[in-house]
Amino acid sequence: MASMPPIALSALLVASMMLAGCGGDTGQTVRVDGSSTVFPISRAAVTDYQEETPGARVIAGNSGTSAGFQRFFRGETDVTGASRPIREDELRRAEEAGIEFIELPIGYDGITVTTHPDNDFVSCLTVSELNAIWEDESTVEQWSDIRDDFPDKELRLYGRSSASGTYDYFTEAINGERGNIRDDYNASSTDNATVQGVSRDERGMAFFGLSYYENNSDSLHLIAVDNEQGEGCVEPTQETVANGTYQPLARPEFIYVNIDRLEQNPEVEPFVQHYIENAQRFVRQAEYIPFESEVYDLVMQRFDNRVTGSMFEGSGPTIGVRIGDLLERMNASGTSAPSDSTNAETDSTNAGS
Repeated sequence: MASMPPIALSALLVASMMLAGCGGDTGQTVRVDGSSTVFPISRAAVTDYQEETPGARVIAGNSGTSAGFQRFFRGETDVTGASRPIREDELRRAEEAGIEFIELPIGYDGITVTTHPDNDFVSCLTVSELNAIWEDESTVEQWSDIRDDFPDKELRLYGRSSASGTYDYFTEAINGERGNIRDDYNASSTDNATVQGVSRDERGMAFFGLSYYENNSDSLHLIAVDNEQGEGCVEPTQETVANGTYQPLARPEFIYVNIDRLEQNPEVEPFVQHYIENAQRFVRQAEYIPFESEVYDLVMQRFDNRVTGSMFEGSGPTIGVRIGDLLERMNASGTSAPSDSTNAETDSTNAGS
């Protein structure tokens, strides 16, 4: 696959787009920010919206999930992407700021663990081994500290910074607590910077989103993960994330929409509607894993009905969430399923995180 352009350049290109929405005579700008993992999906939505509705303006950025929420609570953005559900402390900040929002799941992603392409001695690691490597009190300094048959070579680590939802999810899934991570790894603000770091370091290991691996697979070596639940070593792929076998590093992706901005800025609603209506295509284009069309119908109902708040009640990174779980959560929070048969079929055949 072709390499993805540097993330900073991507953000600059998208930020410069002047897009039109319905009734573009208002001249108001729709501002989108948040997760760099969700950014490729939003970028696809912005590009397509430009072709469909010339006239209004949409600006997209990728400051990261946590930083994106901070901007969202300050009223600086209309829509923010997140690679995890909103946390309890962020819910409090939203309430203090008087921000009501609609939480919209848009697809699935997996977090990959990779090494330099010349690494020929590791093909799979258990969750316990990953925990020993990455936890705050880790004593792993060399590859041989992981397994005796690994070489006596320094291990150098690369990953996302604390502003990232990928960081939040990875640390909770592998180390049992958000933010539990050793402090001597190379923390990057973007996935592309993490990719570049490990792809140039023969002794490196890194974690970042699946699509960034797929777009740079020629310069990386993928490590399968054994969750020690009897399924053995599983590589992250579109199929294994969708069917729920790649655990615990598969997760849903979201966008959050500011209710007040929906009322104040007439350009926000048509953009978000376009985003949801075509989300299956945008998610595939970004090389993530889309939901079935029936699930997007529920997402659109949630938006049209202005269902506010989080389905996850501030739990933040929620490990092992599947499509069936999302359906139940959407139903419980005010969105009804299209039919019992659709719910059952989706739950059994399209599980993910």
